Amino acid sequence: MSVRIAIDTGGTFTDLVLSDPGTGRLVFHKVPSTPADPSRALVDGVKDLVNRAGVAHEDILFLIHGTTVATNTILQRQGAHTAFITTEGFRDVLHIQRQDRPHLYNMRVRRPPALVPRSLRYELPERILYDGSEALPVNTNRLEELVESLRAEGIEAVGIGLLHSHINPEHERSVGAVLRRALPDATVCLSSDLSREEGEYERFSTCAMNAYVQPVMTNYLKRVNDALSEASVAAPLYVMKSNGGVTSAEHAADHCVHTFLSGPAGGVVAGAEIGRRLDRPNLITADMGGTSFDVAMIHKRNIAFAKNAEIDGLALKAPMMDIHTIGAGGGSIAWIDSGGALRVGPRSAGARPGPACYPKGGDEPTVTDANLVLGRLSTDSLLGGAITLDPSSARRVIEHKIASRLNCTVEEAAEGIIRVINASMTAAIRKLTVERGYDPRRFTLVPFGGAGPLHGVELARELDVSDIVVPLAPGVASAEGLVFSNLRSDRIQTHVELLARLEETEFEKMLEDLAVQAAGDLTSSAEASDPVISRRVGLRYAGQGYDIPIDLPGGPVDLPALESAFHVEHERQYGFARRDQRVQLVNIWVSAELPISDDLRRPSERAESKQPAPRSTRPVYLSGNWHETAVYERSRLRPGQRIEGPAIIEQLDSTTLIWPGGHACIDAWDQIAVAGVETP
Repeated sequence: MSVRIAIDTGGTFTDLVLSDPGTGRLVFHKVPSTPADPSRALVDGVKDLVNRAGVAHEDILFLIHGTTVATNTILQRQGAHTAFITTEGFRDVLHIQRQDRPHLYNMRVRRPPALVPRSLRYELPERILYDGSEALPVNTNRLEELVESLRAEGIEAVGIGLLHSHINPEHERSVGAVLRRALPDATVCLSSDLSREEGEYERFSTCAMNAYVQPVMTNYLKRVNDALSEASVAAPLYVMKSNGGVTSAEHAADHCVHTFLSGPAGGVVAGAEIGRRLDRPNLITADMGGTSFDVAMIHKRNIAFAKNAEIDGLALKAPMMDIHTIGAGGGSIAWIDSGGALRVGPRSAGARPGPACYPKGGDEPTVTDANLVLGRLSTDSLLGGAITLDPSSARRVIEHKIASRLNCTVEEAAEGIIRVINASMTAAIRKLTVERGYDPRRFTLVPFGGAGPLHGVELARELDVSDIVVPLAPGVASAEGLVFSNLRSDRIQTHVELLARLEETEFEKMLEDLAVQAAGDLTSSAEASDPVISRRVGLRYAGQGYDIPIDLPGGPVDLPALESAFHVEHERQYGFARRDQRVQLVNIWVSAELPISDDLRRPSERAESKQPAPRSTRPVYLSGNWHETAVYERSRLRPGQRIEGPAIIEQLDSTTLIWPGGHACIDAWDQIAVAGVETP
């Protein structure tokens, strides 16, 4: 027997999934997160899961980890003592950033400070020109002086970002080699190892971010590996990347900027797997956990990707899934602003103390407290009763901090909290769909996370979506997605040239070189065939400041067809196309994927004709009225069974709410398909 274990560390819970590819068996588990040291919850959860599944430690083939360590390090500004070396004259690029203001009409707005203070940003005389030629060699005398300054400062990490290194990285490599020899205890990070695209600020920011986090990530993954070894788990550890693929722990430590969406990316992979099983080409994944809400879009079976992002207001240039995150989760705190309006989030009660209904001393009203007061959650909903919720504490804080100030009942205040948080989440979904030219009515909504299925129907109503699919284990769907992930590498190279002047043979050679590099990045202990190569390019009208990714089909390059595809996509996104204008190539993007696991689960061939009996009933507050609502136990439901609303389906990791007038069917994959979501 060979099993795989996936671990997704969240702000409130750490989710685990054990997969046995030989039988298709899945075993799920959740443990409270340990924010002070996330490795503790990870290792304890693995031990519990192995015991529950009845497997031996030597049966574990590998582990895949989705981690928030890199993200939290940036958000909390708790990274290493970092220095940054750049070309003479470019010391303040990290401070100046871009000319646009974060808030256009706020003349007093302040940008977030750079991760590396000005006193630790050093200039080095050298210069590579835009075409890759050398105009000024590295000043070795100045470099020796910098080494002494870094040593005296006790620097733990150094980022090196030199001008035009994305075209010619030789200067960065030579400076990095000197620093590694002179400062063996410090980590050294080159911008050209992380990004080969134009835009000095984005490249420098990405490099500084990686350098700042690298020692923290290295130490964390070492603690995880050491703790796993002490627990007699010798299986290799992989880490989920923001692009939906996995990589070795060693590579993740060196390239930690590729892990900022490590956890949420697993949920999108799970959504793509659901789409494949059900033959649904268009999906919206909506992951509502304890602290955040992550939404992504899958269109025509393709996951939306992005190259540019921001973390805490700082630019990040790395290939990643296009995931939009807001502070909206079960732990989001409700409050009254200075104008007397009800607000919810983005501040969260987190894992400790958590919502007021948790037995941990919380005294702020949260979304979870509101759902409990409304009867949508039961007192033993959480982790199958492992944590008992206290409705009296939830009512007390909502009454004291919300209802009394709004002059309404506790139930009205609680329902108001739900409506406000739902509005925030639907706005996030519209940002990725409507604002980009996609009609959400043509998509299937896949709500998951511990709180997602509880709000799924209301989100679908707001978006006029008629099709909802709730995964088998929604509370651990992101962890389950890690099981389906492949080894993946992305190589992106800037090459600015008008399509009309581009030679097809030259273009083919660049594509082939990047494909070889991407395939060479992949290593696996499992036997596998050649990696699957996918290609895309960034195109723009000459003179534009942004480019649009266009998928490039396999086979010989057809430049006229590529130009035509760009015009069509530009018109779809922006409502117009300038077919008389010249089209310019900006970036070439090649991806390589190598499967490391097989999903041997099969749909059920038998449908249960006998309708399920509810375990109990309880009153649930919906749209201003109490409704006696049937409560079903998820583990007792079988494919083919139908449930009429109002109804609640409870399971270990989540709760699904079916509104009056709607119904749910259990499909062949044991998923909950919800229909009839229109307003009754």
